Amino acid sequence: LLRAYYERVFPAELMCRWLGYSTSTSASAQQRLLRRREFSFTTGDDIYIRYLSYDDAKGLRKDLMHKLPFKIDIGAVFSAPPSEKKKFAVFQPQQRELIFDIDLTDYDFLPVDAGDVTSCDLCWPVMAVAVKTMDHMLRTDFGFEHLLWVYSGRRGIHCWVCDERARLLSNEGRAAVADYMYLAIKDGRMQVHTPLHPTFYDAYTNVLQNFFENTVIAEDGMDIFGSEEGWTKVLDMVGNEEIKEQMLREFPNKSDGRARWKHLKAALEKKNMQSVAVQLVFTLAYPRLDVNVSKGMNHLLKSPWCAHPKTGRVCVPFDPSAADVFDPSAVPTLGQVIQEISEYDEGLKEDADETARQLDAISKTKLSEPAELFRKFVRQLENSERSVLAATARTNTREAMDW
Repeated sequence: LLRAYYERVFPAELMCRWLGYSTSTSASAQQRLLRRREFSFTTGDDIYIRYLSYDDAKGLRKDLMHKLPFKIDIGAVFSAPPSEKKKFAVFQPQQRELIFDIDLTDYDFLPVDAGDVTSCDLCWPVMAVAVKTMDHMLRTDFGFEHLLWVYSGRRGIHCWVCDERARLLSNEGRAAVADYMYLAIKDGRMQVHTPLHPTFYDAYTNVLQNFFENTVIAEDGMDIFGSEEGWTKVLDMVGNEEIKEQMLREFPNKSDGRARWKHLKAALEKKNMQSVAVQLVFTLAYPRLDVNVSKGMNHLLKSPWCAHPKTGRVCVPFDPSAADVFDPSAVPTLGQVIQEISEYDEGLKEDADETARQLDAISKTKLSEPAELFRKFVRQLENSERSVLAATARTNTREAMDW
């Protein structure tokens, strides 16, 4: 399966265009970013190979077919090609995308079994609200434009911020962005303070509150107040034994989760603890970031378009504006992808036109939509990079003329 997938389906050309950032035709080899980018493979016999690098898509695809990795990770752009690092006295990371990793297992109140992909799929709405919240923050608060969101294949999502100024951030700059968005958990609750910072107020009023009301406590959603097990988890977060004991006695008499939430808020208000209600909404709805992934330039992250080693699902890009309707259970596995190609080819009639016969393999499968999304992303990124390069060239020309 891996050999067929890497040979016919894996979009090596698009991947290299993305990671090359319009530098593949630069006159100077040192300016070509792709050849200085680290790839790492984990092969079927659990051998972990770091510091791989390639000049072009042909070299990448050839090595994929030779080594057949079941996992591909992408690292930083270094000062020299990683595969030649022993030749250089100085070898250090110089840039990489600002990355974020969100995993369902960090949401300790969710009934997620890492070994049961169905339980992960059912919790996707939590990932969708994380995407909405973070995408808005990154674009509005930081002005980033080129964000690639990728489903990790089982229980998480990755975000690659590809703007040049994001890629050139120091470790300190990355930490500043991550810490700005991060909310620590203490005594069971996210430590967000009232009155809310404008960024968190925006998230609360435009995203989190609606999600909490319509999904977290809704009977047709997560219904966290629908069972004693669920409401006990929430009451443990309150941090007040008197209120907890009162609610444990009175919740069974309430009609549904909404009534229980309303009752809890009233009890908190009587104790002048309204801020705890806000903290509970954040605790149950705000993204839980693994900030250590974001802070280091040299951190490796699983590549888009590889397959998850446990589920076999392909790690596909998705549209953040449509995260609500993204269905992780519909993402095909490697086996399904290869089967879809075979079924398409077998279904071609003898009189099929040349366009149908020449269709690239990925377009014959359920991967066609995320592939088109990725193409669009890469084109927009290249257009932006070319605009920057052209502006730089014009500035250099003017300076030379002034001289």
